[in-house]
Amino acid sequence: MAEQRDIIDDLIDIQENWAALSNPLGGMIDTLAADPSKVKTWNPGEYKETPRTNSVTCLRVTSHSEEVCGACLEVCPTAAIEIDPVRKKVSVTEDCRKCGLCSAVCPTGTFLTTKLTAKVLYDRVARVASAYEKAYVTCTRALGRLPKANEVVLPCVGALSTDVWFALLADYRNLSVYLPLGVCDRCRTITGEEAYADQIGQAEELSGNSVDLDVDEAELTHEYTRAYKRSQFVSNMARSGAIVATGGVPLLAGAQAVAKRIKDHSQQLLEVQRQLETAVGSKTDQSKRRVLTQGRKLVVAALQKHPELAENFHLDIPACDWSLCTMCGECTNACPVHACEIDAGGRFSVEAAYCINCKACMYVCPECAIEMVPCDPQELVIPDPEAERLAERRAELAQKKQEARERMKKGLDAVERLAED
Repeated sequence: MAEQRDIIDDLIDIQENWAALSNPLGGMIDTLAADPSKVKTWNPGEYKETPRTNSVTCLRVTSHSEEVCGACLEVCPTAAIEIDPVRKKVSVTEDCRKCGLCSAVCPTGTFLTTKLTAKVLYDRVARVASAYEKAYVTCTRALGRLPKANEVVLPCVGALSTDVWFALLADYRNLSVYLPLGVCDRCRTITGEEAYADQIGQAEELSGNSVDLDVDEAELTHEYTRAYKRSQFVSNMARSGAIVATGGVPLLAGAQAVAKRIKDHSQQLLEVQRQLETAVGSKTDQSKRRVLTQGRKLVVAALQKHPELAENFHLDIPACDWSLCTMCGECTNACPVHACEIDAGGRFSVEAAYCINCKACMYVCPECAIEMVPCDPQELVIPDPEAERLAERRAELAQKKQEARERMKKGLDAVERLAED
């Protein structure tokens, strides 16, 4: 159903039409008169970056096994990644296309880029999705020009991981991928199309929402959302004195509201980390600090807001057969995020929220004492003691109110009977 228009919508239309009439050539004259050296031009290289590597977190390095992981090797279109478990080194050769696929598929964050970290990508897409009717994710080859404000340009759409897509789809319904027909067929990043198809497909299944696909540039829209335009308009009028305050709290301007939403999300991620560390501890019994990867942190934060989505996850976590375990510790040494541990009593345990389900502990166990078993997806939803206490308090107050109503009803019934007598 279309939203009902009011006078504010009419005033916004008048303002936009007047701006177009008063400056019919748009910014063309300003562009022609500007210093050519300062005019921004299209440069695909600005969106690309050769990843640095953190070999300490690589699963093959920590497990000393070629059976573990290998996702980066499979997705790299130029075989530019070399992993040497003996020398404990991961390196990227000069053949790298800077596509970002390795950083998207690596579960432990071995490949480091300032432009393609999970949090940076989430913020970029969420910022435009909060303000515009459509937020487009596209690549340098598909666009070929300076992007509009609501177009997020990546070296490859596959640089956006499943975790980031899921976190975005949990909150936004206006996401779209813009790729003209055939553009991937001519791209030298030959593994990119399969990568982003798998990532988006998994995220859609987990979130229950979908990503649109646009193939015609002429059909792209760059309109702000109605809520954004209204709040920005009201704020501008208030600042100019055209609208008198009515005693209520004024709405934040559209841009301020978007910035606040991104800031609130960052605070939520910090709170998720704090809650998780409070619930299960920040370190193992061997004093190894647990690591919550950026992607997993985005997923857990989304599930805190939408716990019903946890049921869509199907995760396996390691379980130990005590009769075979010799407590050698190979499993805990192989885990780069320190999700599993062997306590002082010799018992193996794992924290599901930290576990990246890589099976490294299973592969390195010399006694084959570890197997992967299904995990209760609700374990990804972190219990908040404060929220639980508030819920208990609310339930207690509701119970007392109900009891008071019942006593009052009995009292009124007694009064009516006396009046009848």
